[in-house]
Amino acid sequence: MNLNDLQKDWNSPRNSLTPARQRALADKFTRQMVRRRRLRAFWLTHSVVWLTLITGWVGVQLATGRTQLSQEWGFLPLLLVPWGFIVYLLRHYRQAQPTSVDEGVPLNEAVQAALRSNRNAQAQSKVIGALYVIMLPLLGVAMQHLHAAGKVTPRELGSMTLAFGVVLTFCAGFLALRYFTRLRPQERQLVDLASQFKPETAS
Repeated sequence: MNLNDLQKDWNSPRNSLTPARQRALADKFTRQMVRRRRLRAFWLTHSVVWLTLITGWVGVQLATGRTQLSQEWGFLPLLLVPWGFIVYLLRHYRQAQPTSVDEGVPLNEAVQAALRSNRNAQAQSKVIGALYVIMLPLLGVAMQHLHAAGKVTPRELGSMTLAFGVVLTFCAGFLALRYFTRLRPQERQLVDLASQFKPETAS
């Protein structure tokens, strides 16, 4: 979606957004919101599947006696914290006002729906960012605990620290880049557009 083009058209001296142009722009907003909601659903499903598999594996280890919870208590925060965030995000996803709109709605309604979608995406990014911040020290404690219990050697501990550090840094960097260079600028443009559209001009 090119919001700059929309602003250029709307701020033109004659303010001549034709009905066909309005319809095309509203459809663009709708398609983007549908894609964003589908991506969010895919991310949540993917996260739930992996957490379920990991939790199941830990459960098997405990049930078969290969792992003792009193010795491997580091598993608990590493599982409970992500599950808590996932449950919160799932509830937010289900309770949030639908971000997709049917084709054929007025442009001003499409802009308002796009603004809600953008702010929902920003809220999710903040929650995921908070998860990264909380998980970093928990990972450090858990890995040190594994080393102290004799489960990993100092060399393996160094490799794990490097691997997790690289992955988390990359994910956090990508999240921050998307938040500050895409979501926030897009919100400002949408707020500006929403303040200019009047129902009678977007019908």
